[in-house]
Amino acid sequence: MKLTLKHPIVVSDKVTVTELMLREHTIANDYLAFDARGGVAQRIALIASIASTDEAMVKLMHGVDYRRAEAYVDRLLVEDEAQAADIADASESASIKK
Repeated sequence: MKLTLKHPIVVSDKVTVTELMLREHTIANDYLAFDARGGVAQRIALIASIASTDEAMVKLMHGVDYRRAEAYVDRLLVEDEAQAADIADASESASIKK
């Protein structure tokens, strides 16, 4: 998903970031963002991982853009949980029927 920044990030006089490309799914490596960090640090690391950028770039995001990216990655995590629960429920049901 392309997240167009409402407030572009000026990295230098020659480089301005106007959008972040966010993957449409998480990978196991993204979950490493939750290792031994506080909530905001986790989200910054997760956004950076999904956008294939560094945390320093995410830390420069305007608040409204950060919150939009945060909402997107939170939605991905909820989808992961729902799909994992569906698989666990199906496995449990299969075990009970045996």
